[in-house]
Amino acid sequence: MEALLPGDPSAIGPYQLLGRLGAGGMGQVFLGRAQGGRMVAVKVVHQELAREPDFRRRFRAEVAAARRVGGLWTAPVLDSDTESAVPWVATGYVAGVPLRQLVDAWHGPLAEHAVWALALGLAQALTEIHGNGLIHRDLKPSNVMVTLEGPKVIDFGIARAVDASSVTRTGAMVGSPGYMPPEQIRGEELTGAADVFALGAVLAYAATGFDPFSWDGAHLHTVLYRVMYEAPQLGPERGRLTGELRAFVTRCLAKEAGARPALAEILPLAEDRAGTEFWLPAALAARLGRHAADLLALDGPGAVDVAAAAWGPGPADRPAPLGRPRGNTPPRYGDQTTYASDPSLPATPPAPAAPPRRGGRSVLWAAALGALALAVAVPLIALNTGGGGGERRPDAAGESAGRGGDADQAGAPLSHLVPEDVRQAGGLTVHVASESEPVLFVEDGEPVGFEIDLARAVGERLGVEVAFSLAGESEAAAGAAVREGEDAAAHIAMAGYPDTPEEREAMGVDLVNHYSDGWAVLSGDPERAGLFAELCGMTLATYEGEFMEGMVREHTADCPEPVEVLPLPTRDAMGEAIAAGEADAAVVLYSQIAYWAGRHPESGLSVGYPDEQRGLRGIAVPRGQDELREAVAAAVGELVRDGTYAELLDRWHISEAAIDWPTVNAGS
Repeated sequence: MEALLPGDPSAIGPYQLLGRLGAGGMGQVFLGRAQGGRMVAVKVVHQELAREPDFRRRFRAEVAAARRVGGLWTAPVLDSDTESAVPWVATGYVAGVPLRQLVDAWHGPLAEHAVWALALGLAQALTEIHGNGLIHRDLKPSNVMVTLEGPKVIDFGIARAVDASSVTRTGAMVGSPGYMPPEQIRGEELTGAADVFALGAVLAYAATGFDPFSWDGAHLHTVLYRVMYEAPQLGPERGRLTGELRAFVTRCLAKEAGARPALAEILPLAEDRAGTEFWLPAALAARLGRHAADLLALDGPGAVDVAAAAWGPGPADRPAPLGRPRGNTPPRYGDQTTYASDPSLPATPPAPAAPPRRGGRSVLWAAALGALALAVAVPLIALNTGGGGGERRPDAAGESAGRGGDADQAGAPLSHLVPEDVRQAGGLTVHVASESEPVLFVEDGEPVGFEIDLARAVGERLGVEVAFSLAGESEAAAGAAVREGEDAAAHIAMAGYPDTPEEREAMGVDLVNHYSDGWAVLSGDPERAGLFAELCGMTLATYEGEFMEGMVREHTADCPEPVEVLPLPTRDAMGEAIAAGEADAAVVLYSQIAYWAGRHPESGLSVGYPDEQRGLRGIAVPRGQDELREAVAAAVGELVRDGTYAELLDRWHISEAAIDWPTVNAGS
């Protein structure tokens, strides 16, 4: 959510506005709060559309029809004013995140059973929408909200009001390229089959992580041509989207509307294939619970006179017109992912039980309601008793805020473990070195990566501010922590340190282990989990340089058939070599190659990370500073316990680097 701009109103109708949620072809969407406290999404129509009499008529009719839709899978229309100078409509706000954000920034592609569950929820929503005489016409990942109850469809039916307005007559596109079917591009009269096409595209995106017709960021005319005449890009046959699910998605994306499956066929198929397993991983469920809690704690811009601040008829009271929405360019494969932020409030929802069946249909997300209640209740207790006035907490991936010794116990449950030196120093200094993504690297002069996010989360659990100091090499970072630690035990170092006795002795530190790393294999065979013993006779890509090439040859020295080493400068080059058949596999550190594979799901390549190659990595704490060491270890343990640790590993696509519990000097 973005902050309100200077020209934005502070209220619309009876709703106080808290921020901007986004923009669409019809207008600007705001997050609002009713006087009774309910959160709403308020869509305000562009003023140029509001001046179109035909648009007014159709908008009026569509809002009336949309009021009849409002079940489990959609956001209900709560209020509207279709007659004011700037028409608006308010719907119930869905406490979740868009599917686009969840896949691009939070987790990556969903597991197969989760995609079937998504299909079931969306089919339920479309059945309800179509049953009320509406066609969505703009179903896409950003219009699908992921919640603990299941997926919910937003913006249903309303986009239809644009079709006969001047927007269409001036040649503007109604709908989202890559998600609207050929008949919508041709401007033909639509049926519910148009939404089934969009459903297939959404499922393809959820399963693979990329858009089936705009996977490479192609220009609009190219995307439209692909929709009209080319097959969708669904990844390799043995990739993430396979078997019956792949065949089903392909049917949904048929060029001819009559060849697509009907919703009546989709519902029982999706119900059967989704099963009874809860559709989201535990770490995602915990994060969604914290996200919902933060929403409830959100403070607005202050009390306002709603009647005076609302949109009014007089030009003196009306802010400047809302700007046109920005272009929506599909992400390219090579783009650097910017990870979304959310507050890291502690919440541990229980493992969801198998959902009940109701009326012959599997209600896959019913069990999540209890998890949502617990996930939200815990932070609410903290907000009501912490004395913080509902102040927004920094997220694990965002800026840290100073807490000092006043941190409330719920938000900083381990503040009592903080050494006095840390309090006197005003916080904890983390010395870091630019090593390798995703664990730790420097981007635009700032440290980023898994360890940086973890350090911030550790600071939150301890209730202290965390500052970062850039060093040169990893040894220099540890040396700086030891040197500065002589004056105050408030310094640690993070640089992916391997936990070995030699490493600890050379640097003069103890190591609090927080993840594992080791050699891994990238290949096109998802069943290959072994390492060097299974690679004899193959061509293996790895990084250029004597160390990496020598390492591969050393580990394959006993092969009856020698391997051929193909040195390459980048992981992109390794992936391309495997795709072209120039290499059979690549051998790189797990953290590096798993991160690459997570950001390039379209490659269809899999990562094998065998147990015998795993080694512990640790946070360096100057030797002799036992109180600080134990506080850091306890904070990492708390992150493991409350699900934040797994969430951060998922964010950086290195979930197999997880350890069961932090240990101290456990490497041998």
